[in-house]
Amino acid sequence: WTTARENFTYDELTAALLARFAPEVQPRDVEARHTLALGTYRMRPNETIPSYQSRFEALVTPIADLSEGDRIFWFQRGLSESLAGECATDLMGRKFQSYGDLVQFARGAEMRFLAKQGALRPVPRVNAMRAQDPAYDAAHVDQGTDVRSPTAATT
Repeated sequence: WTTARENFTYDELTAALLARFAPEVQPRDVEARHTLALGTYRMRPNETIPSYQSRFEALVTPIADLSEGDRIFWFQRGLSESLAGECATDLMGRKFQSYGDLVQFARGAEMRFLAKQGALRPVPRVNAMRAQDPAYDAAHVDQGTDVRSPTAATT
């Protein structure tokens, strides 16, 4: 400590502070490759394929030499668990050769998955608007007719 220099020029001080405290700045393509290599870049919960595709393409755009095969690999790797297995191959069991074909297939798989989920949900038995309408005559519902009675509002 006692042997340290006491006087520094402004340039020396600035260089020392930057070396000690400034974040390391890397080119965008290096950052993108690092993000992909970490394996943490995935679809968010409830995210759609078009939204994920947009984020993915924004991430990989700086990587000029990304091959079609690598683009397919990284896109598949980031798919949600519910879609990853279905999008591993096409309907014929072959690996995807085109990124565009993979994205189109993933959109279809997502639509099929959401349709299955919708089919499993219970369907409400009464229209919500009818249930809130005080003029609706419940007696007619029991008889299987859909008739509104002016007396229902007064009773």
